Amino acid sequence: MPGSMHTRRDFLRLTGLSAAGVIVAACAGQPEVVEQVVKETVIVEKEVEKVITTAPEKEAEAEPEPTEAPEELPAGEGDMPSKFQESPMLAERVARGELPPVEERLPEEPRVSRITDQIGKFGGSVAVGSLAINLMGGDAGNFRDRDHWLRISSDGTHAVPNVLKDWEVSDDFTQVTCYMRKGMKWSDGEPLTAEDFRYNYEDMINNVEITPVPDRSFWRGGEMMKLDIIDDYTFRLTFDVPNPSFTLVNMAHRYGFGQGHFVPAHFLKQYHIKYNDKAGELAKEAGFDFWYQLHGRANDRAYTIDLPVLESHMPVKDTPAMSFFERNPYYHAVDPEGNQLPYVDAMTHDKCADLSILDAKTVSGQFDFACYELRILFYATYAEGAAISNARMQTWPTGKGGECVYNVNFVYGDEEWREVFRDDRFRQALSLAINRKEINDVIYFSNAAETQYTVIPASRHYRPEYASAYAQYDPERANALLDEMGLEWDAGHTHRLWPKSKQPIKIDWDLVEIETPKGPITELVAEHWMAVGIEAPWKSITRNLLTQRILANEQAMSAWHGDETIDTLFLRRPKFFAPLDGDESCWSVLWGRWYKTKGEQGEEPPEVIKDLYKWHDEYMLTDDMEPARKCLESQAEHVWTIGAIGNAPHPMFLRNTLKNVSSTGGYWTWDTYWSFTEYPEQWYLDQE
Repeated sequence: MPGSMHTRRDFLRLTGLSAAGVIVAACAGQPEVVEQVVKETVIVEKEVEKVITTAPEKEAEAEPEPTEAPEELPAGEGDMPSKFQESPMLAERVARGELPPVEERLPEEPRVSRITDQIGKFGGSVAVGSLAINLMGGDAGNFRDRDHWLRISSDGTHAVPNVLKDWEVSDDFTQVTCYMRKGMKWSDGEPLTAEDFRYNYEDMINNVEITPVPDRSFWRGGEMMKLDIIDDYTFRLTFDVPNPSFTLVNMAHRYGFGQGHFVPAHFLKQYHIKYNDKAGELAKEAGFDFWYQLHGRANDRAYTIDLPVLESHMPVKDTPAMSFFERNPYYHAVDPEGNQLPYVDAMTHDKCADLSILDAKTVSGQFDFACYELRILFYATYAEGAAISNARMQTWPTGKGGECVYNVNFVYGDEEWREVFRDDRFRQALSLAINRKEINDVIYFSNAAETQYTVIPASRHYRPEYASAYAQYDPERANALLDEMGLEWDAGHTHRLWPKSKQPIKIDWDLVEIETPKGPITELVAEHWMAVGIEAPWKSITRNLLTQRILANEQAMSAWHGDETIDTLFLRRPKFFAPLDGDESCWSVLWGRWYKTKGEQGEEPPEVIKDLYKWHDEYMLTDDMEPARKCLESQAEHVWTIGAIGNAPHPMFLRNTLKNVSSTGGYWTWDTYWSFTEYPEQWYLDQE
């Protein structure tokens, strides 16, 4: 076994640092790059360590001191400029009478965007790519800004203005009053008013055909939140019970609101049966059975090119291979000197057929910005490509408490498997069998944290003991726990045996290789588990297929990236600290369904799991430290979710002419909506 592990270790290192050199040569016509990349392993590793200059902090040795949230400068709302300027591209359209002047396109109080480095320059087109087949997947979305009511601060601790100019929360957290920007417009020039949320609330969220089950945060306490329209630009939401997380989770992030907080009511009403009695006929003409199916497609910005938007760039053309975007002439933000953002005029989105093609195009310098689907294992190859493409590499911390986390299925169909999976000692043993240092060295060049799955060190809830719980590499202790469970070895001492059937333990399962290097990590983890007699062969499948299998309770084990560990989203829903009814974890989907449907569906969990749900609910109602502490202590004790590694760097490929991109960044993770906290609308191209 040690010999095979060494082979896998070398294979992974060479796969990440050498083999893609052939791609560089093929795409860029630079055969000498192969010689540069294929070096002695130790030399390459040291060079990569020099290149990765923005590594995440190691595990804290002591509890971090609480700090006040840093101020945004300006906090999304600086001093209002006295006059406004626009891109020459739009000035030409104004001169031709195709657009009104910039002063008439902006709201009365535009948002003054934070600038990372310096005032930018108008113009240019940016090329990005992704594996998405729709209009705006991956980096096509990350370059476009977001249309959330509020933004998330760079450290993920608080909200700042965005589409809303201001908001007020009552002292008891039961009311939120929202103040819109008077005069703000959709990309087609139509006014944005409170009607665009009333329509979303009354005709979509509260319409069972469009939204069968509204998000749980909308009806905490058992009653649906209530909406009061105060005037065209002011509205109030009232909750039955305190909802302290609503501002950060639902207003600054997007939980519960699906395609958007505001929707273009003037556009969507033509597809709604309430406003158009021929909506059903329109749906059938478009190939749908019901009106609400066409309505859903019309409101899907990933597929509907003429859907009015609020983001910085809007789609103007779509083909099977490429989609094209131009600046939104009615975008609501300016820089401190009054220049209407965004700076960049246009964007092209290359729809790559698979990851190897996307990597090849990245390495050969065909993209100006690439990040979402890049993998740290290939950092050296990306860096070689950047060096010959007038580009640079940098990293942002992932902000993930676990780069790859594992769950076993407590409600799997086989009763014998259930009993083993529910035994704490089994999960503790699997965790102790993982050689996290090897994963860190091979995959992350020693730049990640060898941690158990928990919140990240920047969280107010972090404790070193949570991170170290069953995270030591101790195969002897792992074997002792498995022996204690009665999981005997077979005659050849290669496999442990199930306790009753006495069959070799072999757990077949599937995973989706997105966002983090799950495949390479799991290759190593599977060998570590095999060393203590647990065989867990896996295969990579599509998310659509995995979703079907997990929701049908057909997966014995699962893996995902361990996000929702920044205070933005921590404990805002069940996921890895309590069972989820969803495809990100197979832990106990039937228990998750029981919680989600208030006991009407699924399977009732034992009290120890009900406690987790109770603490989740308490945290959502109070935002207090105590229920969070109980959840994290339970995770540390029971190892509900097994973490392999955490707090790693994520690679970014940037054209040298692309400016105002933070060198340290926020966190590249779902918790902060990836680039959202770093104001991509103020990135610009210096073409001189």
